[in-house]
Amino acid sequence: MSPFETIFQSVLGIINEIIPLFVKYREFILVTAIFGVFVLLIEIFKQAWLFHRRNLYRQNTEQILLEIKIPREVTQMPQAMEQFFMNIYSLRNAPGKFVEIYLDGEVSLWWSLEIVSFGGRVHFYIRTPKKYKRIVESALYSQYPTIEVEEVKDYFEQIPATTKEIYQKGYQIFGSELKLAKEDAYPITTYERFELSKEEMAMDPISVFIETLAGVHKEEIVCFQILIRPAGTEWQEAGKELIDKLAGRKKPEKKGGFGAAISEWIKNFLWAPVEPPIWGEPPKSKEEKIDFALFKLTPGEQDVIKAIEESISKPGFDTVIRYIYYAPIAIFNWNFAIRGLVAPFNQYASPRLNFFRNNFLVASIGRWIHFPYIMWRQRAEGRKQRILHNFRERRMPEELTFGQFYTSHPLNFNTKSKTFILNTAELATIFHVPTEKTLVAPHVKQVESKKMGPPAGLPIFEQE
Repeated sequence: MSPFETIFQSVLGIINEIIPLFVKYREFILVTAIFGVFVLLIEIFKQAWLFHRRNLYRQNTEQILLEIKIPREVTQMPQAMEQFFMNIYSLRNAPGKFVEIYLDGEVSLWWSLEIVSFGGRVHFYIRTPKKYKRIVESALYSQYPTIEVEEVKDYFEQIPATTKEIYQKGYQIFGSELKLAKEDAYPITTYERFELSKEEMAMDPISVFIETLAGVHKEEIVCFQILIRPAGTEWQEAGKELIDKLAGRKKPEKKGGFGAAISEWIKNFLWAPVEPPIWGEPPKSKEEKIDFALFKLTPGEQDVIKAIEESISKPGFDTVIRYIYYAPIAIFNWNFAIRGLVAPFNQYASPRLNFFRNNFLVASIGRWIHFPYIMWRQRAEGRKQRILHNFRERRMPEELTFGQFYTSHPLNFNTKSKTFILNTAELATIFHVPTEKTLVAPHVKQVESKKMGPPAGLPIFEQE
């Protein structure tokens, strides 16, 4: 008998055994299937309702764009911007009540930090919910008294909304997102490592961004977008577990609960005539061995654990970093789009800790060698249109499974964009007002005169 016939006979034998069981328990199987379908429909309806209510909440939350105009003299270090992010974190509005979740559709709001180059002229923006405008302005002025913050129109309106319109104008576009190479608890290199002292900076990391963006052609536009949303404490708990794993600490054994308590009572009751009962954990023996795993770590491994401990001690933000490169087809530079614009992020890399890498599952590029190897031009076009839409709308990745399915396309599933955690120090390293040590002129338009401080008693809160 050939191997194929042997496999066929085995499959046939299994089917012959299953059919009688199915016939015997058909009522039970049918009831179970109906119940499973009912539960599935309830979950689909729940997610569809949440998706609808959340979209309404986002649409009803008015957003505005603020431009930060840089003065000629900025002495504040990036630590000042870290304090600004501390203030932003306090605005976290995680929904918790039934009405907030299912009726209001409330979601945690987010902000967009943007660095944009229009033909070599660099601008800094913050997009914020309008109801938080005064708070954001006050937080910025408290750390940078000499800057100017002005509400402006959305600059992205000068870029067409569809790729078809872009091609008709004779332009090409590329977009992508970045992601962390390791777990969120591993930090990137922050501004503290760039500083020599409070009086002098060894290198302002924002200067690399400015030099890169200032070198583009006068007809090119480059936009960096950093979406931030205050996160909970789950990532910090995961960081503590990671520290225990790296240190070689054993996880504490979980108590057995009510059943273990009953067993302990019966045991003590039976042995009471022989020895006194012992309740709870038995006393540790003097001969118990001490775990020396932590002392066996190398200095480098100890530095990694210390860096993770410092990282999770600060508030974190769910973060998305994406960028767009828009230029005439005649001068469009693919190498600059794919590699050159990611280069400024290499300065934050630490081989032992964390670093950024390009998320090519989102990047608006495709080749025949990429899975699933068919219709690669159409798939690349779908990615390009999606990242163009997400950039314009400043959209965070969809969290609901129904939302991901609803917003997907047969050639472009909306499941590849992911958030990661950056703490306040990491965000301040990437996005802050350039210091006077940075040669920003003539790349950044500066405020010519120093502006007086805001009047006392300036209202901070506004009516929604």
